[in-house]
Amino acid sequence: MPPADVAPFVLGMTFILCTAGIIILRPLTKRLGDLMEARNRERQEQAQLGPQELARITDVVSRLADRIETLEERQDFTDRLLDSLERPPARARLQDPTQQ
Repeated sequence: MPPADVAPFVLGMTFILCTAGIIILRPLTKRLGDLMEARNRERQEQAQLGPQELARITDVVSRLADRIETLEERQDFTDRLLDSLERPPARARLQDPTQQ
């Protein structure tokens, strides 16, 4: 094949391959884009909470916070109570000589 004929051959093959690629891949990529948009719309609809749902979640979270605070207070009380029962006064004075 003469060198002068190689350039038109390569150019023609490149044009044919690009055209075939566009014809084959365009419908696939369009469908994939539509699928991705539909999936994003679904996620956005699920992510948006109504005012009633938001108020309910806020109420539940505040009740849980109150319960946790109550449990912490009870745990602190129990720890202090058990600590005072474990150390009799004489033993407590040995561990803390400033309080005699």
